Amino acid sequence: MSTENKRKALLGRLSRNLMVTVPMMTVVAVAGAGFNAGVSSGFGLIPSAEAAQGEAEGEARGEAEGEARGEAEGAGEARAEGEAEGYAEGEGEAEGEAEGEAEGEAEGEGASAALKKAVRRPDGYQPYQGNVAELRALGEKLFNDNSLSSNGLSCATCHANGAGYNATFKNEYPHMVAMGQRDFGLDMVHLDEMVQICMVAPMAADPLAWGSKELAALTEYSRVEQKKFIDKQ
Repeated sequence: MSTENKRKALLGRLSRNLMVTVPMMTVVAVAGAGFNAGVSSGFGLIPSAEAAQGEAEGEARGEAEGEARGEAEGAGEARAEGEAEGYAEGEGEAEGEAEGEAEGEAEGEGASAALKKAVRRPDGYQPYQGNVAELRALGEKLFNDNSLSSNGLSCATCHANGAGYNATFKNEYPHMVAMGQRDFGLDMVHLDEMVQICMVAPMAADPLAWGSKELAALTEYSRVEQKKFIDKQ
């Protein structure tokens, strides 16, 4: 309610009260002045009405000022809360950006030193020697075996029906492989090293034992996959 409307409402209430109190004031004035009501009643009521109006205006003004002060305080509290929330959100965003940058830097550094060593042919390494047909048959089973990974993937998950190979896959090994160079520091990658890279990177598993039948089988079957890829070119 506006100040003017409040003032009018208060004046209305005071006017109704005066309708009751004025006759009484008039009777008292007449009795006290020996029926000389002409002056007493005329001037005796004006101060009362002025006082009533002043009281009404004072109350209205006080209520209006109180409401204005309350609204100002409420706005100040809301602004303070908004600033606090904005500051908290800004801190959260800054922390998120810092974490993202840290993760990006970590990814840019590639695999750990231990993994880089694990996928590299060790000194004096001699591949397992066995029947090629048997190795290829075992290699095909391992190629489709998701129990080799820690995340449910298998080699076939990425390379079903010859998919997912880069153009360099047609080159004779050893050759440069982008992932091997970028993440593992290998300028030239042998095919069995490529198998180990796939084991520890996409499949998030331990590398196969160097010189093992399993590594030889997957390496031999990868030669089959490579021939299929070349034939499609």
